[in-house]
Parts: sequence; structure tokens; C-alpha cells
Amino acid sequence: MSQDHKPYDTAFKDLAEEAAETLLRLVGALPLNAKIKPLPREMSAPALLADQPYEVDTGNEKFIAHVEAQTFYRTNVPERVVEYDALLWINYHLPVHSFVLIFSPDGCPPNIPTTMTLAAGGLTLTARFSILKLWEISAADALSWKEESLLPFIPLMKGGETELEQSALALGQLTDEIRRQELALHFLMLGSLRYNRQDVLELLRRTTMFMHEVLRETPYYQFILDEGKEEGRDIIVEMICDQVAKHFPSLNFKTEIEQIHDLSSLKQLYFDLDRITEIEAFRKRLTELANKN
Repeated sequence: MSQDHKPYDTAFKDLAEEAAETLLRLVGALPLNAKIKPLPREMSAPALLADQPYEVDTGNEKFIAHVEAQTFYRTNVPERVVEYDALLWINYHLPVHSFVLIFSPDGCPPNIPTTMTLAAGGLTLTARFSILKLWEISAADALSWKEESLLPFIPLMKGGETELEQSALALGQLTDEIRRQELALHFLMLGSLRYNRQDVLELLRRTTMFMHEVLRETPYYQFILDEGKEEGRDIIVEMICDQVAKHFPSLNFKTEIEQIHDLSSLKQLYFDLDRITEIEAFRKRLTELANKN
């Protein structure tokens, strides 16, 4: 996946590593009673990093199932699949079946090619592959599989708010708190590709006891800061307002906080809340940061 969408890449890697059988079942690459083995993602000459190849053994045959995940469709995907498939065959000398899994319909053309030929002098390479659109896969069916690593992807599947809430409730039932918070973070990232981010946050608060403090220890928090976009700023403002409400439940400082437009200042204010316990001290800090803007 593109480095431009690293947080979404992280969510996919979690699914690929923690629930290989579920992922291959999702894309239609798992024959009945087959055994699978994850293969190294790095391939030589030149070094390319496939999203996730697996060796699938049905007992009668072996083949490589290669799943390439894309947050949004890119026009260079078919060419990349040809390169990956050629290197996979060179490395393992097994038939290769590739599946391109697309998360969001934004910018997706109506007719995506499922074959690509590259010609270089006397060498001709042709790859055929399957296109899987997450929004065309049944969310209800996926929920019935009861696979925790798949829950963050349910909001992007064919369904609506009912399935969204069901997947959040299933997250909330996980007993491992660290794992629950980790998957809730993936749920927030992916769910925000389709739904209003604030609504997803509120749903997670109600169903999973999702803590905003988790964000600042993750690459996603830095992703928000690095983006420098208005939606990233809105998230940080929401995080600060949530913490302020806990410290000073009788007061509302949202208007004053929204006057701070600099992301680094907002980040500093969020960290300052760990040590500011007095209302006047908080008012003073708000004024200082606003003046700094």
C-alpha cells in the first residue's frame, strides 16, 4: 500500500498477520480445507514489498495467493501486480493468484482492468487478477465469521449503521484491553473513510470505552499532526474538549480552543492538560497559545 496512507496500511497488516484465513476467505482465495503459510513480503531484484503473499496448500495442489490492499484505487496497480506476480513465481515457482482489495469507492473508476500485459523486448508478462471492492462485500456475512481482526473493516462493507454499531459492540466485548484499544483505533481510522469521524468516536466511547489517550502513543496521532489538514485539526480539538470536560465538567471552552489554529500549539495544549488542575491556570495557558498564533 502507498506510504501516503500508512495508518490504513497498519490496519490491513494487522488483519493479514492475525487472521490470514479470514483475509483469504474474504477475497475468495481459500479452497475448502486448505492449509496456508504466510510468505516473506520482501522480494529481490529490485526489492519490492508486496502487501501479503501466502502459500496455499489444498492437499492436491499448492499455489501463491497474493493480496494487495489499496485504500483508494491507483492507476498503477495493474502494472505493480504484474511485477509482484513475476517475482513471486521466480522465488517460489508456484502458480500465482492475485487479489486487489480496495477499501474506499472514492475515485474508483467504474471499469477496473483485471488483466495487464507488460512487454519489454523479447519478454512479455501478462497477469490476471481479481478486484475486490470492500463496499460490495456483505458486512452481515463478515460479522458472522466472528473474527476480531476483521471488525475494523466492517464499517466499509455493504451495510449501514446497524452493522456499524454491531461491529463496535463486538469490539467492546473483547476482554483484552490493549487489543480492544488497538482494534478500536483501526476502527476509527477505517470507519472515518465512510462515516463522520466524530460520530465514530462517539460510538467507540459508548461501546468500547475507547480512550483518547491511546491516540498520542500511536503512529496515527503523528499522522494527524503531519497531515496539517482541517480534519486533523478538528480531531485534536475534539480530543482536547473531551479532556477539558473531564477536568472542568461545569465549563465549556470549545470556542476558545477553536481559536488556536496552529497544530503544534494544540498538541502542546493537549499535553499540558496532564498537569493543569486549576481553571485560571488553564485560562492563562489558552490565552498564551492564542496570542502565539
